[in-house]
Order: sequence, then C-alpha cells, then structure tokens
Amino acid sequence: MKKIAILAAFPLHRLNSFGEKFRPKGHYATWLPQIAEAWDGQNEVKIHWIVMSELVKERVDVSRWGQKFHVLPTSQSGRAATLFRGDRKAIHAVLDEIQVDLVHGWGTEDVYGLAAVLSERPNIVSMQGILSYYALKNRMPARSYLQAMLELFILWKAKRVTTESEWGQNVVMKRNPFAKVELVEYGVQQVFFQTKWQPEETKPFALFVGGISPRKGIQDLVGAFRDLKLSSSELVVIGGGEGMWSENLQKSAPPNIRWLGRKTAEETARLMSKAWCLVLPTRADTSPNVVKEARVIGLPVITTRNGGQASYVMDGEDGYFVECGDVNGLIGRLETVLGSFSKAKEMGERGKKTFRELFIAKRTGDGFMKMYKEGSG
Repeated sequence: MKKIAILAAFPLHRLNSFGEKFRPKGHYATWLPQIAEAWDGQNEVKIHWIVMSELVKERVDVSRWGQKFHVLPTSQSGRAATLFRGDRKAIHAVLDEIQVDLVHGWGTEDVYGLAAVLSERPNIVSMQGILSYYALKNRMPARSYLQAMLELFILWKAKRVTTESEWGQNVVMKRNPFAKVELVEYGVQQVFFQTKWQPEETKPFALFVGGISPRKGIQDLVGAFRDLKLSSSELVVIGGGEGMWSENLQKSAPPNIRWLGRKTAEETARLMSKAWCLVLPTRADTSPNVVKEARVIGLPVITTRNGGQASYVMDGEDGYFVECGDVNGLIGRLETVLGSFSKAKEMGERGKKTFRELFIAKRTGDGFMKMYKEGSG
C-alpha cells in the first residue's frame, strides 16, 4: 500500500492525546481536521502526518481516524533564520524511517512546503496564503518577507502545486509556469452547515472576520462606518491584531463598531447567523475561508476582486464587489444591503445550495486522494 506523508500545521487539540493548551492562537488550518475525518475508514493509501510543535519536548506518535500522527519538537524562535535546518533534518529522518512514497507539504508560511520539495521524494505542495503576493500589497513582519523569498524557491522547485481558488492558481502559474498547478477547494467546518441564518429585522449589522491588518482592508470599513449614512447600522469585527497600527485604528473607530477579538468557530457561526452580511474589503487573499462559511450559511458578501473569494460572489446577485480603498463605494453597497432586510435575505439565499455542495470536506479529501494515487505528476 502506498505511503503518504503530509507535512502540515495540524491543530493538535483535535487529537485525543493533546489538550486545549495545544489549540493554536488566532487563525489556524481549520480545514485539516475535517479532511482527516473524511479519510476515516479509507484503505487505499497509508497516511502519516508530520507536525512540528514547540509545546512537546520529545517526539509523540498517536493514531486517529486510521492515520498516524508524528509530532516533533521544535524551537519557538530563530527557525526561519537557519532556513529551518533542524526542522528539515527531523522531518526527513521520519520520512526515511517510514519510507514514504509521496510527500505532501502544506503551506509555505513555515517549514512544511520547503521540507517537501527538499525531501528528494515525489512531492506535492499545497498553498495556503501566497506570501510573495501579499508582500507586494501589505507591510509584513521581517520573518514574512524571508518566508516570501523562500516561497518563490519552493514554487520553482515544485513539480505539482495545489491551490484552493482560481485566483491563487493564476498567481502560482506566474511564479512557475512549468509546474502542474491544480485547483482543490478546501471545505468548511460542519458547524457552519448546521447554522441557520436568522438575522433580526430591527438589528442591521455587517460582520468582518479576519486579521486587523492593512491587507484585509479593515481601515476602509472604519472609514465607511464614520459616515452618517451608516450611523444606524453596526459593524462587528472578529479577529485579532498586533502592534500600533491595529491599536490606533481601534482607538480612532466610531462607536458603531464593536471589536470582539478572536472567537471560536462556534462563536463565529452564531454571530454569522445574526449578521445581515459579511464584508471583507481585502487587498489580497488566496481564498479566505470566512467567505465560504458565509455563503454556506447564506449571508450576502461584500468584498473585492483581489483574491480567491471573488469566485464565490456574483456581483449584484449574492453580494457586491468594491474596489480596494473605495470607501464611498463601500458605503453605497453597505447602505443597499443594510438598508433592506428583504434585500439582504434575498441575496443571501441565492446560490446557497450550490456552495453547500461545493464546500463539503469529502470533496476536498477525494481530490487529494486522487492525486496521491496518481503521484507527483
């Protein structure tokens, strides 16, 4: 039986042997556990996950969903500066031990994609964010610029790459026109399928979910909700931000913006069930899961064309597009949706059935399983 090694930042709190202290802070790869669950009971390939964690002191091996998880210790800092030399050595030792046939590196933000392409084994790289594009649109920490440079190397070395949106596919093909770049949509957590959209007619509010950073365009929303046209509506913000930029933005915001910080998937789903729309005026996003979650529940979405989320919105049908930085355009679209309860409900229902079929975890799992059986291409 073919052996597959998946190198990824799997959220360890979802495994029985690890507790809540292993829950990642902020945003994490919510789609990975549901893919693993979708593979429960399959007997076509043997799957091994390799995960790095600074919270373990020595290697831990556990089994779940018929798959093996190998959790390896790592340091909290200084890893990127060494090009992840220690991490790569540890990962490659496990690959040699298992004698895997194919290595699947998930993401370029950490060691995983780099370890995959340098493994000297057939490999696939799956994109999460595309840092080398984000770096052109947003100020980022120094480590992220280094990762963006490593990402260009990873993409040039990779023979087969997957992305979760057509937008991401086009960006990657420009970085390596010789690679086989394929589209595999990542699914949505079950809690969003179980959540019914029940907005209150007397409480119009828009919801923003994401990091409080310039790349996400949250500054445009703060400007929009200062306008008197939106004074009777509210913006609810879910997400964290660090540094003076985020602090100053929140201090300068009008009183009709509520900053809730980071929330769990369950808490986010409950707020989505009451929101009249999701709004994400992003400068660049590979394929933000929050837009998929909103469409599965049935919220209309106001966003930009600058990212994979553009594939999930039909302008004027189930949402609206605005240009990046166009605060007046944002005000107008928000005024349209938040000013009419019936309009918001009508737009939210359009296409919902299609997205509920598109974003199930089994589709994602089946897409990757097909690739595993094919090899690195």
